[in-house]
Amino acid sequence: MNQKHYSLDLNKIVDSHCHLDFVDFDNDRDKIISNAKKNNVNYFLTISVNLEDFEKVYKVTQNYENIWCTTGIHPNNVSSNINSMQLDEIQRNILTNLKNKKVVGLGETGLDFFRDEENKANQKDSFMLHLFLSGKKKYPTIVHTRDADDDTIHCINESVKKYSSTGLIHCFTSTKTFAKKALDNGFYISFSGIITFKNATDLIDVVKYVPLDKILVETDSPYLAPVPFRGKRNEPSYVNSTLEKVSEIKKIKKNELIKTTTKNFFTLFSKIQNDH
Repeated sequence: MNQKHYSLDLNKIVDSHCHLDFVDFDNDRDKIISNAKKNNVNYFLTISVNLEDFEKVYKVTQNYENIWCTTGIHPNNVSSNINSMQLDEIQRNILTNLKNKKVVGLGETGLDFFRDEENKANQKDSFMLHLFLSGKKKYPTIVHTRDADDDTIHCINESVKKYSSTGLIHCFTSTKTFAKKALDNGFYISFSGIITFKNATDLIDVVKYVPLDKILVETDSPYLAPVPFRGKRNEPSYVNSTLEKVSEIKKIKKNELIKTTTKNFFTLFSKIQNDH
């Protein structure tokens, strides 16, 4: 890892997936980010969910230190009538957005058949486009998957073989079997506050299984606040609760886990280091 041009502090925490551009933070974004830094959360990746709002996402990275962003289309925002011309336009727009140095990843993309089973083919086309660009341009993909494990892994398998795509499964809530397949493809696993919920027994077994050098932590804020904040608006400072739970499960000191997850983040999102 090249740290020559960028002062990276491994003792600081990364929230590897948040939505700081969302309207939920419009009235107190400064306070939320300041509070995170007071709680040792110093690095943030704010995630794009569509191309229309990219400028707002990108603006957040310009206004604050140590915040980066992605560009892409969430599966639930994929058009129900995509054709090849539209896919070409999406690709051009994503490639244009990638020219901005603060853009370090693709997505969030993926498959979500929980809400929309009728749009499977279009979601797959969009997902494969993101994965293709991941390999072509060397940017990791942030993968959202819900009720679509088999298709998600099939797309990842194909893209890793064809394009050498990279990325992570964000807000992991699936099985150990799915985790193994993702890890076998070199993908990272990111855990959210869901692991602190009372009914997260199976997920805790996955945390035990995933090797330390493949773990990231996130809030997915403003959603999914961890215990003891469950039911409230989530915010980046609350990633501490997720770290504490992972450290308890993995039987590792929290400060060591912070160093590991921060190093993992900057290893995967290597554009941050390379562009400084």
